[in-house]
This record gives sequence, C-alpha cells and structure tokens, in this order.
Amino acid sequence: MLWPVTVIGALLGAAGGGVPGVLLGAVLGHALDRHWRLRRWRDLSTKLRDIRGRRSRFERVLFLCMGRLARANGRVTAAHLQLARDLMQQYRLDETARLAAMHDFNAGKGAGPELTSLVHQLCRREPGRAAELLDCSWRMAVLSGQLSSDARVLLDAWSNKAGVGSAEQQRMHQKHQRHQRSSARAPLASQDAVQQAAALLRVDLSASPEEIKRAYRRQLSLHHPDKLIARGVVEPNMSGAGEQIHRIQEAYETLRRHRGFR
Repeated sequence: MLWPVTVIGALLGAAGGGVPGVLLGAVLGHALDRHWRLRRWRDLSTKLRDIRGRRSRFERVLFLCMGRLARANGRVTAAHLQLARDLMQQYRLDETARLAAMHDFNAGKGAGPELTSLVHQLCRREPGRAAELLDCSWRMAVLSGQLSSDARVLLDAWSNKAGVGSAEQQRMHQKHQRHQRSSARAPLASQDAVQQAAALLRVDLSASPEEIKRAYRRQLSLHHPDKLIARGVVEPNMSGAGEQIHRIQEAYETLRRHRGFR
C-alpha cells in the first residue's frame, strides 16, 4: 500500500530539514492520507479534482436528477420549478450558481443512462451525501401526489448505485407522500405546530417576515453538510443532514403560511 501524501511530505521534509524534516513531513502527510483515505497516487489526483470541484459536483448531479424526475412525471409544472428554486435557496447558491443549477435542471430533462453513472460516481466519492441526494429525489418524484413508473425506475437505479436499500427508500417515499397529502389537507397549521416551527428556527412568533427569513437561512447554513464536515461531524452521522434540512424547510413553510407572507 502506498500513502502518496506521506511520500510527498517525507520528500519535502528531507529538502528542508534533514532527518527530522523527513519524520515530521511523513507524519503530517500520513495524517492527511488517513483523513482523505488515500492509498494510491490515483486517489490523490481524484481528491485534488474533488477539492477543486467540491462546491459544484453535488449540486450539479442534484439538479440534473431534479430535472429528470420532473420530466418523468409527464410534464414539468410550476410546482417542480418552485421546488428547484427552494433547493437553490437551501444550498445557498449565489446568482452564478443558480444559473448553473437551472441549466443543469433543464439539461436533466433529457438526460439518459449517463445520469445514473454520474450518481454512482458522486456516491462513491461522497458516500455521506448519498441519502441526501435520494431524499431530495423522492421529494421531487412525489411532488405531484403520485409516483410515475418512469420515476420509480430511475429512483431504483439511483438507489442501487448509491447503496440505499429498499427499506430506506420506502421510508423516504412515505415521508414525502405524507407531507404532500398533509399540505393539501391542512394549509394552516395548529398553534402547537407553529410554536414548534418557531422553536426549530430559533425565532419569535412575533418576528417580522424578514427576521424569519434570516433565521431560516441561518439554520440551513448551520446544517449544510459542508459546515458539518468543517465542525468535525464524522461521515456516518451525515445521513441525518438531509432529514434535518427538510424539517427546517417544513418549519419555515409552517411559519410562512401562518403569517401569510411569500
């Protein structure tokens, strides 16, 4: 087994500090190898590409999938477009990234089998985000209130490549289907639900719409996977990030409907 950054660290250390430098460089390099899970030179080149494209890779595959699922339902509706915009806000995309995401969404409408390959590649490189990608996909797939056969085929293929089992798929399906039905039946939430939503967003019920929006964006930022990784959250615990973000979105929608602002 070859640890590439260990070798690089030892060589740099030798150039700058003799034997002590070799030891220090090798120790620091080995720590990076273990953290990044690098065992071959090929892994290092892949990791460097990941670092350069980390901000956009997940979002690109996500919005390609969103466009493909929207089209799988027969036609793209205003609700599909609104969900895409909501996801852009969830991931705090700037104007340039929003334009790129909309381009990917439109491109995804006509995507073929190569999209399943992109899902597979993403989930191999970032396994902690597989469940997050599938959760968003199920949300888009059942947005119209029913799951089309084409959408089901896509979701099964992507789940297989992402390593998401049938039980987890069923949980996502039921969760988003319940949400769609409850939204249709009960546009206004109970007072308890409103208070719970305000507590989740850490905002007063009497706050202005602007304050509620700021609190919503703040909570999304705090639970963004990149921010969790920066705070040292380990990969096995990342699967709950998508679930928490969804709860934050539901809380915001509850307060928005209760207060009557857009």
